[in-house]
Amino acid sequence: MSYDWIIIDGNNLLHSDPALTDLVARRAFDQARTKLVQRLNPLVGELAGRMTVVFDGRDGTAGTGFGGAAVEVQFSPSNLSADAIIERMVRTADCPGRTAVVSSDRMERDNVEAAGVHTISCQNFLSIATESQRHLTAGLRSASKTLPRTTLGEYFPKP
Repeated sequence: MSYDWIIIDGNNLLHSDPALTDLVARRAFDQARTKLVQRLNPLVGELAGRMTVVFDGRDGTAGTGFGGAAVEVQFSPSNLSADAIIERMVRTADCPGRTAVVSSDRMERDNVEAAGVHTISCQNFLSIATESQRHLTAGLRSASKTLPRTTLGEYFPKP
């Protein structure tokens, strides 16, 4: 599966991810958001060329505190929900057929599917993300095994 753009309903995914259950239960939402974005970062390029997570709140600011993240982070303004922001993004997508929205909200999924965008439930996306992460990790391990080991003698050759 590879899309041009994956747009994620951040709060929906936070509440669906078993790895974040403890943080969400303790209402440590900033930590949970950070962990979610860290988990998604390596998947940019693997699952989609562009990935955006939209969270409710924070007056519509871009995701501050996520510097260096490959994942774009947006917060909805107080007068709009993340769903409304996602629907706006879908309307501006260059190629709706190559765009996917991750949400388990049935109404949201119906709305964006009407625009020609694919949808993925949060549980399915978490399964796909876990499998992709395994694939990436296995690829790194095999690549490191095939690289020749260098020695100090290669850096300081005998005269």
